[in-house]
Amino acid sequence: MPKLIDHEQRKEEIAEAVWRVILRDGVAAVSVRTVAAEAGLAVGSVRHVFPSKAELLEFSMALVYERARSRVVRHVGLHDPREMAERMLHEFLPLDDTRRAEMELDVAIIAEMPAHRGLRAIRDKAHQGLREACRLVLEHLRETGQVRPDADPDLETTRLHALVDGLALHGLVGATDRRAAAERAVRVLAGHLDSLRPPEQGS
Repeated sequence: MPKLIDHEQRKEEIAEAVWRVILRDGVAAVSVRTVAAEAGLAVGSVRHVFPSKAELLEFSMALVYERARSRVVRHVGLHDPREMAERMLHEFLPLDDTRRAEMELDVAIIAEMPAHRGLRAIRDKAHQGLREACRLVLEHLRETGQVRPDADPDLETTRLHALVDGLALHGLVGATDRRAAAERAVRVLAGHLDSLRPPEQGS
């Protein structure tokens, strides 16, 4: 068991080195050699775990999405449905350095997807995961009377999904004031959720 734990920890350390290389130098700079240097490991040690660049990228991006998913899950079950909804959705927005780095990695890796079937599969899974999170949020808000009964579930899921994706991208592109951009994203998301309430609840 200790060897397994060490092995998994080593894989995550290498993945974090991949992230640093991408954020600093771009996806094209990723190789077993550059990642080994970034992680302070021998090339053979990295190659033993990840024999190719494709495997490096696939595991590294899967770990990005898994960590985000783990944060989302921690908010499930909060007593206030609206607070739970907002906290879950905030995990997909670049509201702090960690989430901003994740979004930048996501954008950077999209350019590599045509050449890597494994990356496409990982990204598609993450895309569906966000859509499912939006669906669950809306379903829970509907059950607690915070979404109009006549609202189309599929349409509203798509709208919310598109809004979250758009806000995430806007938070990366042209955001000279990161704090102001984050606050604006939070307000826009809250305003959208308010707009779904039954008329008698107002905003």
